[in-house]
Amino acid sequence: MEILASFANVFTTDAILMLALGTVFGIFIGAIPGLGNAIGIAVMLPFTYTMQPLSAICLLSGIYMGCAVGGSISGILLNIPGTAESVCTTIEGYPMTQKGRGMEALYLSGISSTYGGVIGCLIMIFFAPFLARVALKFGPAEMAIVAIIGLTIIASLSAENIWKGLLGASFGMLVAMIGIDPIIGRSRLTFGFTAMTTGFKQVALALGLIAGRQVIVETMKIFKSCEMKRSGFENHSNIKEISLEKTSLLKVLKLMKERGDLWVMIRSAFIGSGVGILPGAGVDIAAYVAYDSAKRGSKEKFKTGVPRGIVAAESANNAAIGGAFVPMLALGIPGSNASALIFGALTIHGIVVGPTMFTDHADLSYGFMVGLLVSAIIMGVAYFLFTPTFAKIVKVHMRYLIPPIVGCVLLGAYSIRNNMFDVYVMIIFTAIGYLFYLAEIPIAPVFLGFILQPIVETNLSRAAVISKAQNISLVRYIVSSPVCLVIIAVGVLLLLLNIRALKIQKSSSKEEEA
Repeated sequence: MEILASFANVFTTDAILMLALGTVFGIFIGAIPGLGNAIGIAVMLPFTYTMQPLSAICLLSGIYMGCAVGGSISGILLNIPGTAESVCTTIEGYPMTQKGRGMEALYLSGISSTYGGVIGCLIMIFFAPFLARVALKFGPAEMAIVAIIGLTIIASLSAENIWKGLLGASFGMLVAMIGIDPIIGRSRLTFGFTAMTTGFKQVALALGLIAGRQVIVETMKIFKSCEMKRSGFENHSNIKEISLEKTSLLKVLKLMKERGDLWVMIRSAFIGSGVGILPGAGVDIAAYVAYDSAKRGSKEKFKTGVPRGIVAAESANNAAIGGAFVPMLALGIPGSNASALIFGALTIHGIVVGPTMFTDHADLSYGFMVGLLVSAIIMGVAYFLFTPTFAKIVKVHMRYLIPPIVGCVLLGAYSIRNNMFDVYVMIIFTAIGYLFYLAEIPIAPVFLGFILQPIVETNLSRAAVISKAQNISLVRYIVSSPVCLVIIAVGVLLLLLNIRALKIQKSSSKEEEA
């Protein structure tokens, strides 16, 4: 009955208007490198103070949902992911654009994001109480093991050279350790610089390692092209303009069915929802896990423009949004910066978020979840309407795009914490990213290591404290948990599947070369 009443509350003029406004705004904010959902929600948060609670939450949740797909636009067309969760989409999306299949990549992103968002919200609506109880089973030991198992994904993210992948992941983990030790509260690896005690933000790393690096690569291409023209070799330039093949939504859906991408999309949505309910896991980890799952089940050579890579990542990261709100609504645990801001908005309106929310504010709880479902549908409609307009960006010569891209990157870096430190960090990692480009070190393992290191360290330390209090060893404490044993078994299985997938991909590559 609460769900039916919530549909009636959401389908009002004010709520629908706020959902549409927030979703469209979120798509454009997500497409601007470095801004993302947290910035978009923070900008609009003051405008919600005088609104009704449901209208305010509809506006903010619409921004959250829209940003998830918006980040793929700049990633697919410019090789510059607008948000952290769009990194995997960029890995496969930009090569498709280079092949003239950018429109197809955009449609794949929109279809998968809409489906994933709808499935994630439906799971949240109908299974929130049960999923909350599942989330409670994951203590420090369980979360640490999950994060450690997540590091096995490095193998599939660096199939060309696993040692370079491990080097990239180790670098990401080392960078994540800079700042204040989360356990003893002392600064480490700061080399006496006070500003470094706050650590580095993932957005600043992404802007430098991916966006800044791409700007340098494109600038070098332009200089090389100009030099060839001055030398009289303009007809022999290896710089070619990108043109997009015309396609349609129905044609892309037909191709997805023929290639088996629909099954990948369905499976990735449930993977994303499962990862999303884990407190602190985040939508970016969901994208990596689903991308890895799609890669294991394919003989295609990933990182060359494989459609199912986009399908898996986008379906998972949007499905994870619904799951991510389960700990916040049921347990009062916001799992990300964006959900923390929405948590704050509810608090401002006098709503106590936690276990009593489904009883004391059932109308608002289910209204929020239904609103998020409607925003996923609005997101799909708006994305498909604007896709032809988005695609025109590749027709603009890169020399005209580089100045505004640099401006957006600098603005995005500064807006993270409104200081120049993150700008300097972005510039430093731009240089590092270009060196990685020259050395052919994959970027995805760097982010995976950066994301997982704090989760492993913090939860292992907490588990060690608990085991000490129980007067048992850490290993015994971990293996005494049935959930940990199941996770370890799944991890071993994933590792074996990764090894098998790598062998299949190598054998298929040899057959292609022959």
